[in-house]
Amino acid sequence: MPTALLSVEIAVGVLLLLVAGFLTATYARRRVISRGATLLVPCGWRANRRNRWRLGHLRLGNNRLEWFSLLGFSPRPQRGWDRNTVDLDAPRPVRRSDLIDFMPDAVPVPCSYNGQRFELALTPGAYTALRSWAEASPPGSTANVA
Repeated sequence: MPTALLSVEIAVGVLLLLVAGFLTATYARRRVISRGATLLVPCGWRANRRNRWRLGHLRLGNNRLEWFSLLGFSPRPQRGWDRNTVDLDAPRPVRRSDLIDFMPDAVPVPCSYNGQRFELALTPGAYTALRSWAEASPPGSTANVA
């Protein structure tokens, strides 16, 4: 009996260490991602209306808009768009197929980049920040906003 109890204690200890390691890595990744960013906001992304929303972080940099998946260990963005060539449309009214469980007040924002359409799900405040960021492009460049 003592060996079974010891085995359970070791298994629980290893499990606790794995959970603590995962949480530490997630926190460290978030800190690395937010470094040098103008703004980092929670954001959903999907390629088209038939796909499901994927939760992540949207980073507004000086010249690029970058989307990072919420889960994962890579500090590199999964999606990135240049500031001068990303087109932001006005937010659409939320439909039943657009319901976003993880962000109940988010609105879908249709976007395009080099002819590819996609959508971002942003809270109203984050959308205002994104719109301001897109319209306040550096001198000499053109922003493509609706």
